[in-house]
Amino acid sequence: MRLLLTGGAGFVGSHVVEGVIKNTDWDIVIIDKLNYAGNLNRLSDIKLFNGKYYEPLFESKEGKRIKFVWHDMSAPISDTIHSMIGEVDYCWHLAAESHVENSLSNPVAFAYNVVATTNLLHYLRNFQPNLKRYIGFNTDEVFGPAPEGVFFKETDKFYPSNPYSASKVGQWAMEYAFYKSYRMPIIITHSMNIFGERQDPEKFVPKVTRRVVKGEKIPIHGLAGNESSRCWVHAREVGGALLFLNEKGVNGEVYNIVGEERTVLNLANRISRIITGKVLEESDLERIDFHSTRPGHDLRYALDGSKLLGLGFEYKMSLEQSFDKMVRWMVEDENKHWLNL
Repeated sequence: MRLLLTGGAGFVGSHVVEGVIKNTDWDIVIIDKLNYAGNLNRLSDIKLFNGKYYEPLFESKEGKRIKFVWHDMSAPISDTIHSMIGEVDYCWHLAAESHVENSLSNPVAFAYNVVATTNLLHYLRNFQPNLKRYIGFNTDEVFGPAPEGVFFKETDKFYPSNPYSASKVGQWAMEYAFYKSYRMPIIITHSMNIFGERQDPEKFVPKVTRRVVKGEKIPIHGLAGNESSRCWVHAREVGGALLFLNEKGVNGEVYNIVGEERTVLNLANRISRIITGKVLEESDLERIDFHSTRPGHDLRYALDGSKLLGLGFEYKMSLEQSFDKMVRWMVEDENKHWLNL
């Protein structure tokens, strides 16, 4: 079997690559445009690989199973790119512009999330007649802010709060339209705040880890007792869910991949305890008024994950187990470069 994976050099994509290589005998064709979020070092850093790069293949201990194709999917996939891709059995679409702050300053660029998805779907429909499964990778942010105690189900209405989440609504709409119009084997997922090794240091968890190591103040969005809250899930669990849904998912259905809810202060304290042995004092924090400094951001996101669990999926580790393991990995000397330390 051959998997076409868009965004495979990204943070989540690299974990998905590792999971597929470890748990299947599939070959993988990665499409990535290698912008600021794409980094081939994420793949060569994985212990599974021997660290040598072969154009256009990576070599794993199990042989050459990964092919890399550079392409910006805001442009149609040409005959030349198709010849490089070859025939595939599955496609998982992870590539997207995904930084909320960037979408607020340059919203037009995020409209290309919809264009890229349409180009991909059009290509698959016309050039991959034997496609057995397409999985669209989406976000909890399409539902907008979740009131306290509310966990959005897959069928709830979308209320995007910023250009990024609006573009992901457009992606969902195009994927569902291709399922309805052309009966393509499409399913869609919504995931939460994802953490893991080799994440970009601008993101919350590595940013806090870096600042704790350096003894700097920790930015916390929200006033005392009303901090920003998210559901958090490790990228390995996301990869496991995609593998599970590739086999068990029902065409035309949507599935939430859900983590465990914690406030940003809870996770910051956990990072501090692991590194320094103590929780943060109020004097260690830089409190940020959420609504005045982060327009277009939402204080709380939350999804209901019962549908996926009802199919029989099981998460491998608790949040604390995977989170603690990741933080200890990040502060090891050989891995500190991922924190720009």
